[in-house]
Amino acid sequence: MTSSATRLRNDVANLFKTSCHPDIVLPSDGPQDLTTITLHLLGPTSTPYSEGAWKLTLKIPVEYPNSPPKAYFETKIFHPNVAVSTGEVCVDTLKRDWSPNVDLRHVLLVVRCLLIEPNPESALNEEAGKLLLENFADFERMARLMTSVHALKRSAFASATPSAEFSSLTDNTDENGHTTTIYTDSETDSGRSSTINALDTMNVLRPLEHTQRGSSAPTPSSQSKTSLKSTDAKPKKKVGIKRL
Repeated sequence: MTSSATRLRNDVANLFKTSCHPDIVLPSDGPQDLTTITLHLLGPTSTPYSEGAWKLTLKIPVEYPNSPPKAYFETKIFHPNVAVSTGEVCVDTLKRDWSPNVDLRHVLLVVRCLLIEPNPESALNEEAGKLLLENFADFERMARLMTSVHALKRSAFASATPSAEFSSLTDNTDENGHTTTIYTDSETDSGRSSTINALDTMNVLRPLEHTQRGSSAPTPSSQSKTSLKSTDAKPKKKVGIKRL
């Protein structure tokens, strides 16, 4: 098994061992293909997305972790950073700011964070980005309306228990807080455990960095100046979704 394949297997195993967040619902039987992971993302509370759930797919390239995965909303969502036609997610972490030290748990937390702190300056949905900048109240109403029409019902989902195959992990944390994960590789002829290079699991979610583009954007309405603060992450505040 190549180092890239080993890293991917380890990251998927870590992802399915324990859920990143209650709003991230993974399939209980694990992924059928390690390069395509499909799950459901629940809308964070106190946002226009709070009553919805969305099917989300991560497509992981063969060059991973040297190249970033791509995230797609399979369920339609009204959001500045999600392309209307393809559902592709636009976020710096998965593009110019990608680092091989980022793992799949981090990726999913970043996508969830976008539902709390959208970035209209890198909008793939121009209508949503413009509305968010110019009239927050109208953006909020439209996002809530589109959620009620297109999203799955949040109440239909509950945290799933990962399968035993993807829970066979042991975490060892040293005195510096760095975690070494030992994964039992059932595919090895010897049946021995293989030790995977550890990822630094401290600082799971670093702040999102917004791309500066051209001239300054229109000044958001005063109502948009109150942005939500996630307990899981603290992105740089530009335009956020207010607490209801």
